Amino acid sequence: MQGIENKVIMAEKTDQDNPPPPVEEPGQAMDKPPEPKPNLIDKLVIIFAETKTHSPRFTLPAFMKAPPNELYRRLLPAMLFVLTFVTVMTMLLIYMDTVALGAQQFRLNMTRDYELARIGQGSAALIAYVRQLHLTARSKPQDVVTTPTEQVKVLDSIFGEELYNGTFVEWMASGGRWQSTSYLESARGWSGLVARAAPQDYFALRAARTLHACLSPNQHPREISYEEEGFWTRVLCLPLYTVLAAAELSACRYVVLDAPPALRVLPFRSLQLQVLEVIQSDPEIRNQTTNFLLSKNYTVAATFKDSIMYSLKTN
Repeated sequence: MQGIENKVIMAEKTDQDNPPPPVEEPGQAMDKPPEPKPNLIDKLVIIFAETKTHSPRFTLPAFMKAPPNELYRRLLPAMLFVLTFVTVMTMLLIYMDTVALGAQQFRLNMTRDYELARIGQGSAALIAYVRQLHLTARSKPQDVVTTPTEQVKVLDSIFGEELYNGTFVEWMASGGRWQSTSYLESARGWSGLVARAAPQDYFALRAARTLHACLSPNQHPREISYEEEGFWTRVLCLPLYTVLAAAELSACRYVVLDAPPALRVLPFRSLQLQVLEVIQSDPEIRNQTTNFLLSKNYTVAATFKDSIMYSLKTN
């Protein structure tokens, strides 16, 4: 109705503004005044009225006109997709954070040494732990060493004879078998324990009993990072007394080691180590070790280029 009224008003206004031309009489055609041009404002009013009359009304989308149940059914797949996407992304972010924290903690653990100071070297639990879980029994070595070394000759002179079926402990950070203990084990039937800290050298050992550990210079065990050919591993460091007790070698004939500080925490009164060979080439450390063992009732039995042998004095 409003559109019709606008048209009627517009028509009336048009008639008023543009009255019909008067009837021309003959002979007056030349005297007729020019017709007035339509006003620009009037044209804009007409265009605005037509545009307003035919302007489309706002309408809702088709799916919004559906019943509520139908609307929910149509929106459910989209909502499930959004929910699934958010859940998966959240779990992925949590997983990435967890992996990053784990890698950071792993790198931190690989570069930090731990002092297990609350566990003494004579702890019964520690000794049982080493005996049950760390002492590995292996087959006898197949290679037989037939030539005795200079150290073996010194042993024979200390014992006064070629001793068979003795006991030994060989403990070094890395390297292959010590020739003296290898000869005694293969040619004279000695038994004992061979320990290495380097993983590759440990797995290459051929001995009756082996141990993967380093020597602790303290009266308690430690856990350290060990680098071998660019790779870092964790190695347990044990006191010498703990291993001797676990292997039942408190009364041992021959002990070979390359870590002199480990001797300073030994309770020598509880042990019977007849011959000690310390592998060391540094003159200062050799002198310090010699002075210390002399105070523990040992004497220098022989001196070599890379080691010194000490024998326990007999009362």
